[in-house]
Amino acid sequence: MKTAKPRHSFAFLGVFLLVLVVYPRAGAQAPTQTKARQVVLKGARLIDGTGRPAIENSVLVIEGKQIVAAGKAGAVSIPKDAAVEDVSGKTIMPAIINLHGHLGLSNNGADSAAGHYTEENVAKQLNKYLSYGVATMASFGQDDDLIFSIRADQHAGKIGGARFFAAGRGFLEPGKANPADHRYRPQTAEEARADVRELATHHPDYLKMWVDDGLGHGTKMKPEIYRAIIDEAHKQHFRAFAHEYYLADAKSLLAAGLDGFAHSIRDQAVDNELIAAMKARGVFLIPTLVRDEVLFAYADNLKWVDDPFFQAGLEPGALAIIRSSQTVDKIRQDPDIAKYRAGLEMAKKNLKALSAAGVKIAFGTDSGIPTRFPGYLEHRELQLMVEAGLTPMQAIVAATGTNAEILGGAKQFGTLQAGRAAEFIVLDANPLDDIRNTEKLSAVWQAGKPVPSVSAKSTSTRASRQ
Repeated sequence: MKTAKPRHSFAFLGVFLLVLVVYPRAGAQAPTQTKARQVVLKGARLIDGTGRPAIENSVLVIEGKQIVAAGKAGAVSIPKDAAVEDVSGKTIMPAIINLHGHLGLSNNGADSAAGHYTEENVAKQLNKYLSYGVATMASFGQDDDLIFSIRADQHAGKIGGARFFAAGRGFLEPGKANPADHRYRPQTAEEARADVRELATHHPDYLKMWVDDGLGHGTKMKPEIYRAIIDEAHKQHFRAFAHEYYLADAKSLLAAGLDGFAHSIRDQAVDNELIAAMKARGVFLIPTLVRDEVLFAYADNLKWVDDPFFQAGLEPGALAIIRSSQTVDKIRQDPDIAKYRAGLEMAKKNLKALSAAGVKIAFGTDSGIPTRFPGYLEHRELQLMVEAGLTPMQAIVAATGTNAEILGGAKQFGTLQAGRAAEFIVLDANPLDDIRNTEKLSAVWQAGKPVPSVSAKSTSTRASRQ
């Protein structure tokens, strides 16, 4: 599959060429007993993803695919014969981790026709995520069984893009199934347990279920069924996460042993009972604020819809779809649009309350559903979390170090420390001053080298509009 050729700055191109010398193409005969030439980025502000204060005038040392040292200039030695790049004035932070996304559900990001769940389309979307600096994503329960062979292919190095985790087929309430929707719909607790055991044969990374009535338009999964799902998932040694909306359901799910909430609570303010229960077991919540904003964003023509950084990643035809009168009119005529707006505001208030109380806040977007575009929405989510009252550092930590820990990868990726994967984004401005500066993307690095990003395209688009 062809990808757009990156247009990095000359400075980063120099480092990239040096890396290409060090890492021959796949299949080439590499000399034995040869140590990879180390790469050093010096002078940048370094946000390491742990929550510690940013390091001014930093040194980041990379060898192969890993970071071998990171710290302040003078405290970290620059290895002899390393390829050194001065990135003074820039900011380096870990690549983003999206803990709630979806794969293979759309061809161009805006359509919803069936037949898109192919390895080629999934790989294209993984590359889209990566081009925006999202180096890890978790697919949340609308997967086909094909996702597990795709996961195996990625682990074998056959496909690239963002690293991904998968739930496989999720669990819905009983009802009439869409032929294109392969989620489980158990009608009894016994069926639910059997379905979980079947899912377990694929070794999912976690389980996802939906406990929601769609603002009263549908029916909710019965408690005896979701209790059986959670219990059986734990017996099969994986965690259970849930889509939820109402505070009462959140409390009931917690009592049943749920491990994480996939969305904000949006019907009313969270209370001390919920907060205490979440803290007692370390249960996390993914706000997915942008998921709720997208429900009315195109009708309101919010400013970010015109953002060149957003439009730079759109597939052909996608912008026309979301700007069409058919799309806009459908949103404006939705009888629940006022509830969407109110739900977003309640979600923001609850995020601030939960964070202030010390509840574990994760990061995700629900991107990958048609009109919820992978890549850009992760940057918009950071902005909404800060609007809700989190500091830029808190939002960044949720999207990096915290998510890595939840995925069991804290020692492998998510923070810029020795021994972690060399995957990060280089920014032209400081996101701690203004979280919107994550859009000022200079370069994306994965496995110790620059990869194609949207930065050059969006920068040129900005320039043409000025």
